[in-house]
Amino acid sequence: MSRLQILAVPVLTSMLGARRCLPAGLVLALLSLDTVAARAETYEGIDCPDSFATEARSINDRGDIVGICEDANGAHGFLLRRGVFTLIDHPDAAGPTAAFGINNRGDVAGRYVGEDTLHGYLLRRGSFTSVEPPDSQFTVARGIDDAGRIVGFYVNSNDQVVHGFLRDARGYRDIDFPGADGTGAFGISVTRIVGGHGQENNFFHGFVLNNGVYTSIDVPGAVGTRAFGVNVQGDVVGGWSTDPVCIDCFTHAFLLTRRGVLQELAFPGALETVANGINALGQVVGSYVAEDGSLHGFLRDGGDD
Repeated sequence: MSRLQILAVPVLTSMLGARRCLPAGLVLALLSLDTVAARAETYEGIDCPDSFATEARSINDRGDIVGICEDANGAHGFLLRRGVFTLIDHPDAAGPTAAFGINNRGDVAGRYVGEDTLHGYLLRRGSFTSVEPPDSQFTVARGIDDAGRIVGFYVNSNDQVVHGFLRDARGYRDIDFPGADGTGAFGISVTRIVGGHGQENNFFHGFVLNNGVYTSIDVPGAVGTRAFGVNVQGDVVGGWSTDPVCIDCFTHAFLLTRRGVLQELAFPGALETVANGINALGQVVGSYVAEDGSLHGFLRDGGDD
């Protein structure tokens, strides 16, 4: 039975017991709750045309999806809007371009490989803007919200440490999980920022930063966890590893709801699945490894979950 059906049956029984002559319309309405079939979750593959590897990284509330795909000409960012793929290549790129985040205005955040290092960028209305915290040796922009705030991570040339960052109207601010050896910020929505941090035991942990308070996320039994995406309601998606030899090989996907319910997500028949982004409708995007070893993106609709 679905959650709706489980709740409806006791209510109907108690009402019938207390009052035998219910209005006909109310009886039919209550019975319909018990008989309507639950909408099941669905998975849909995402592949750029003529590509041999695709990763979906973020989805906005309009259903626009960004990510990375690789073809015979190299790796590119992509935008999938209304069924049409558009490749994203930074004009200064000497190597691959990646698109990691998209907001409801259609602004895209990502990174590209330059002649010397990695650089972050903002793509807005067809124009690229640099995203580079001061004293950065390399920068990766990962997430963007509707206010235009951008999060990501960089290596500071002064201390050689990986720091998360937030860029807003006031400039750049570091995001550092207390006591961590390094921190990366991957997603942002309203008051929440999600990411990952490393500790002395070399384990990776996910985290949520909400109104100045850090909360660590660790999937039970995992040797490494990272949170990659968050929506306006506070639902978080990410990945975790069970391989002690490769603690940053995130081969399993999770959805952590705002109510604290942890759920594993897995593309049907896949060897590995990672969830990267979630929108306000609960739609999740990510990537999976098929049985033949090929890499594909996916879109999950959670149905009634």
